[in-house]
Amino acid sequence: MVKKIKWQGEDLRLVKRHFMNIGGITILLIDETNFPHIIVSLNSKNYILQEKEIIVKDFGDNAGIKDVLISEGYLIPTGKWVEMKNELCEICEVI
Repeated sequence: MVKKIKWQGEDLRLVKRHFMNIGGITILLIDETNFPHIIVSLNSKNYILQEKEIIVKDFGDNAGIKDVLISEGYLIPTGKWVEMKNELCEICEVI
């Protein structure tokens, strides 16, 4: 089943991939032409994440995406936070 989400007026597909250098999960929202509109997760070698965890980028152009993905049932907040790029980011579990 393809997971879809509406973000900023676009109908996008949620796609899970793995970071090449450290193997963690990355989440992308892409359109029907496979153009990645946003990358939801941040890559960090400084934090050890559990198998299904990601660091959610919920600032800048991504502001609000975490709440949308949680309300749609794609993410579960863990209550753990890390500082990345001078922003406080929540670690969430990918469903």
